[in-house]
Amino acid sequence: MKIPEKIKEFIEKRIELENFCLPHFYPEIDSFEAFQVGYKIHGNTGEKITGEDQGDFRESWFVICSGYSNDPFFIDIHEENENFPVYFAWHGAGSWNPIKVSNSIHEFSNQLEWLKEIESMDENIQKRIKDKMDLSNKFWAEVYSEYEECEDE
Repeated sequence: MKIPEKIKEFIEKRIELENFCLPHFYPEIDSFEAFQVGYKIHGNTGEKITGEDQGDFRESWFVICSGYSNDPFFIDIHEENENFPVYFAWHGAGSWNPIKVSNSIHEFSNQLEWLKEIESMDENIQKRIKDKMDLSNKFWAEVYSEYEECEDE
């Protein structure tokens, strides 16, 4: 697969964050397909494990990074005209239930860069997240909670 330039640029930034929910692992550009193992390809047999039923990982989805628990952040290759919205799903839930976390790959990159910046500051991360992010989104609510737990420790 030829990786679209927008996706390459995002991957090459490798924005790693301390929050358990946020990206920590990124594919190498020259082994992008190998990064799909466990999501699109069975790790032991090499068989495709995608499908079109509710809860299946779709053939058109590509994992662009993952969190500490290998929870994937992915794009749908068919949504290039929409600037690749970014989705997230919890790994190991028995089925894939995507949550749209950003309207575009560019927006997601900006969100991660902003979070990286505030992680390095010694101030109330939760307040800043609450003011800027949509906490009605299950994913961003989880990110908020994870920062709250880290501050409590």
